[in-house]
Amino acid sequence: MSTEDDDASLEARRARLADALKAVKPRTPQSALPAAPSDNTAAAMSMGLRAGGEFVTAVVLGGAIGWGLDWLLHTKPAFTIVFFLLGVAAGVFGVIRATSPKGGKSTS
Repeated sequence: MSTEDDDASLEARRARLADALKAVKPRTPQSALPAAPSDNTAAAMSMGLRAGGEFVTAVVLGGAIGWGLDWLLHTKPAFTIVFFLLGVAAGVFGVIRATSPKGGKSTS
């Protein structure tokens, strides 16, 4: 047997195996498959969750620090209000920082 005969027999065997796999493979309709989110949707959801988490964390942390200082110094609600507002400001700054474009050239 020559190498051409071996190549032909291997090609015939590969074709038979491919046909057998096609016959065994279950066919699922396209509508039954769940739609995968696009990369843009996933990136937007990630950014939104990150920005929301940063905002909530800053507000809660600011309020907790203020409440703790008020509890220690018996000055309710002075520090709670001040640090809550500082937490809101820090949260807004964090959201702006998280959602602003990165690495781009400035237009000015």
